[in-house]
Amino acid sequence: MKKTLLTFATGSLLAALPASGQLVITEAMSNSANPGGAANGDWWELTNTGASTVNLNGYYWDDDGPSGNDGALFPNINILAGESLVIIDEGSGNVADFVAAWGGGFTAISRDDFSGSDPFSGLSAGGDQIQLWDADPNLGSANLLAEVLDTGNQGAPNAGFTFAWDTAGNSLGRSAVGVDGAFLAPGDGDGGSPGNDVGSPGFAPVPEPETFGALAGVLALGFAALRRRRRS
Repeated sequence: MKKTLLTFATGSLLAALPASGQLVITEAMSNSANPGGAANGDWWELTNTGASTVNLNGYYWDDDGPSGNDGALFPNINILAGESLVIIDEGSGNVADFVAAWGGGFTAISRDDFSGSDPFSGLSAGGDQIQLWDADPNLGSANLLAEVLDTGNQGAPNAGFTFAWDTAGNSLGRSAVGVDGAFLAPGDGDGGSPGNDVGSPGFAPVPEPETFGALAGVLALGFAALRRRRRS
């Protein structure tokens, strides 16, 4: 499956976008249906929808924010423009098998790569949240960059399905095979094939084309105004 990137046809449109990256939480698995092995842990996906690379060193995430010092600090890693990283509750020795279980083509970060009070705040299957900050909010000033409020699979029949959000932050609800790029994992990380989970880690769905059509319309009006001024 090919990764979807935001592409722009004209330099004028690109110049109209902010230079800094915009980070969005786009998917979360809080209750895998796999029996065990390297793809059973919780995970969530972070996507950079901006036009430039963001270095995540020292960024902080957890499921409590400033109400409790039990989160994780990101390692010195970059997230490229248009890239999605997958943060997994698996040891570093399981990363390759986790990626392979989902068909490859994306970058996963193990809990072992994080520092802080809790390298991976477990995502409750009964409902939870994920918050991303540019620093540890328990230690001083920090900005909340991204947040999702309901990652819980809430037990059967949702076990084994992710919950997703598009790159504009709109909820897409529970994943379904063939919808918004979701698919059945080809493996379970423990030698089983196919897998038991449905999602699309590393491949964030983009908003519908009309979102960009509206922006193109604004640019077209601007160009028309310039032409009118030149003729006057």
